[in-house]
Amino acid sequence: MQVMDHVVLHVIFSTKNQRPTLMDDLRSEAFARMSEEIGTTENILIAIGGTADHVHVAVYLSRKMTVAKLVDRLKTAATRWIIRQGAKHEGFRWQKGFSVFSVSPADRNALAQYIHTQGILHCTRTFQQEMRAMYAKYDAGFDDRFVWK
Repeated sequence: MQVMDHVVLHVIFSTKNQRPTLMDDLRSEAFARMSEEIGTTENILIAIGGTADHVHVAVYLSRKMTVAKLVDRLKTAATRWIIRQGAKHEGFRWQKGFSVFSVSPADRNALAQYIHTQGILHCTRTFQQEMRAMYAKYDAGFDDRFVWK
C-alpha cells in the first residue's frame, strides 16, 4: 500500500454531550479497538489519543473509504467493546458527528505529538476551547447548535 494514495486527516469526535466517560482503563482499550479496526482497512493509523470526553485520530485515509464510514467503524468497534464491560457502560454513546481537518503530510509528526499530549493540554483548556481554537486555526466556520451534540 502506497501512502501516496492516501490523504492525512485529523479526526476528532467526543462522547455524547462531552461526558467524561472514557476513564483511563476504558480509554486505552477503546483506542486499541479503534486501532485494530483501522488495521482491517486500507487506512494507516498515524496516532490515536484523547481524554475522558473525546478522541483524536490521525490517519492516512485511503481513497477507497469515506471519512464518515471510517468514523462510524471506529465508534462502532469501541462502543461494542465498552458496552461489554458491564452494566454501568451499557448507556455509553458518542456524539452524532465529528470534525475532520486535512493536514499536510509534512505536519504528520507534529500532529501525532499533539495527539499524544492530550492529557497535558487539557489540564489548561476544555474540549470546547480546543475545538474553537482548531476551527479558528483552519479558518473553518461552525455552529454551536450542531457541534456539541
